[in-house]
Amino acid sequence: MSIIASIPADNLGNKLFIKDLREDEERIYVKYRSTHNDIPFTEVEIFIVEEGKNCVITGEDGTILWRFSTGWLHKIKD
Repeated sequence: MSIIASIPADNLGNKLFIKDLREDEERIYVKYRSTHNDIPFTEVEIFIVEEGKNCVITGEDGTILWRFSTGWLHKIKD
């Protein structure tokens, strides 16, 4: 069974969903989707920033798409 975290994305009620945390050597991956668009869960590498306090999901060009607390990772870790 996979645990899905529902993270508030803005003040309008949109959500970011993350699940299936996976670590591969020193890289961290999650599957994510949001209520901002209609895409299925997609696996992406996440990056730890701000002295380990937050995570970011970036676009292909390095633009930060999502930022959330690392505490959310503990909620989905198996």
